[in-house]
Amino acid sequence: MTQGEGRVVAKRYRLVAAIGRGGMGVVWRAHDEFLHRDVAIKELRLNESADPSESEPAARRVLREARAAAQLRHPGIVTVHDVVTDDGLPWIVMELIEGRSLADILDHDGPLPVEEVAHIGMQVLRALDAAHQRGILHRDVKPGNIMLDGDRVVLTDFGIALIDGASALTGTGQMPGSPEYIAPERIDGQEATTAADMWSVGVTLYGAVVGRSPFKRKDIQSTLAAAASRDPDPDKRIGRLWPVIQGLLRKPPAERMTAVAAIDRLSTIAATLTPRSGTPQGGTPRVVAPPDEVTWIDNAASQVTDVHATAPNTRTAPPPLMPLHAPATPGDVTLDPVPVRPRTRKNGLLLGLGAAFVVAVVVVVITLAMQSPPQGQQQSPQGPATAEPSPVPELQLHKEKLGFEIQVPKTWTRSESQPGAQSDVIWNNERLDPGSGAMQVQVRRDDAKARTPLVQYLSVLNANNANSRDNLGYTRIALEDNGKTADLEYAYTTASGGTVIHALTRAFSDDSGRLYLLTVTLYAGSAKAEQDGWRTTRPVRDAVLGSFRITS
Repeated sequence: MTQGEGRVVAKRYRLVAAIGRGGMGVVWRAHDEFLHRDVAIKELRLNESADPSESEPAARRVLREARAAAQLRHPGIVTVHDVVTDDGLPWIVMELIEGRSLADILDHDGPLPVEEVAHIGMQVLRALDAAHQRGILHRDVKPGNIMLDGDRVVLTDFGIALIDGASALTGTGQMPGSPEYIAPERIDGQEATTAADMWSVGVTLYGAVVGRSPFKRKDIQSTLAAAASRDPDPDKRIGRLWPVIQGLLRKPPAERMTAVAAIDRLSTIAATLTPRSGTPQGGTPRVVAPPDEVTWIDNAASQVTDVHATAPNTRTAPPPLMPLHAPATPGDVTLDPVPVRPRTRKNGLLLGLGAAFVVAVVVVVITLAMQSPPQGQQQSPQGPATAEPSPVPELQLHKEKLGFEIQVPKTWTRSESQPGAQSDVIWNNERLDPGSGAMQVQVRRDDAKARTPLVQYLSVLNANNANSRDNLGYTRIALEDNGKTADLEYAYTTASGGTVIHALTRAFSDDSGRLYLLTVTLYAGSAKAEQDGWRTTRPVRDAVLGSFRITS
């Protein structure tokens, strides 16, 4: 029997079994002996050596969690029934969710289909939007705090929620939350906003469909550095979720997709959620978790990062953040390589041939090699026919407020950043599948580098790309000065995810020296797919590049 089972709390709630554990407490399945119903009850646990100075803030934190959730009435937010005191400590009495956490599902069942992840994300965002409208930030959205019970998705654990007008309860100089889900602005010491919760949802969606976090590294420092400076790698499993994930994971909070916009996008993707919780194989409801398994809460208190002892609820940059990361290794949890298989050659037939026949074959090969093949039938030395260029799809003219116009395939998805020193507009092709060669077009206006010579600008960009340890096998294919424009073409494989990237950046400037960068990027799952994709997409690439005009 786990310690505490059978105990009656506040002369009413009999503890049945522990169903979740976190840094500050245990969540129990309990039976309400007054109303004859099962509930979940959260116990605050302190170290035996804890003195009153430690217990009081912990108790206040539990009360704030209860008050935050109690203010909210939404099917996607766990309902708080009551707060009782037993043995001098508060207990939160909540509804019992007869399901599994998203973290538990991902750990045991693996990544989820795109449509199911879209459904989960949509429900979480609706719950967050309801909380935000009441002035409450969650600040710890992650799979461990998302419960699935059939079609219902429930956001739990408001233990570090921030209520408008409430005082800070976290320790001085501490950053609450789980490192891999913390937004860049919070890492940089800014206050949490609704956009920080949106970032956490973006990381959660990525991990749910890919099976790994886009930023998690071997230690907290590297994880925070990746979140602050790296972009998430595309993955062929992301599919139609990519524009939403990109929008939620924009580094500047002002540019991040809002809950309403994300819900609108996800609603077109989501399908009916197949129940994955409640009754697993065997027909027995899963209500008792192993003692050390975190299914209901994964309290952030065990992952609080101590930094400079100054302002509460914020933090300075982690001490010190490395600008670059160590190269990924086969044991790196973020590494998800797509193997590049070497081309094979069929030599078995020659082994059974006689010497005279071998000589005859060699003579024929030499004779054919000396003859030029008919025009239009030139073959690759490494195999038969190469991939043929694809026709250009219907284009649509976009006249942008950043001072340019461009033609992009009509079906591609458009998103834009807010005005600033560096502002951009991005288009993604309709089916973002790196395994078959997905494309992205980005136009960025860089007012901070106005009047910089174009080739010089691209040379710095090339050096930065080459020096990044996240860009494995970086190759500069071309760097050309074309007078009024300049081109940088390059390719590399991402260390985290193994995606092969081939890109061409063309730099422009207007009469005032204002800089525009047009980048066409191809994402692929292998070197072969990248080579074929770059060849087949040349017509659309040329059409897009050729259509660009500065209008300001």
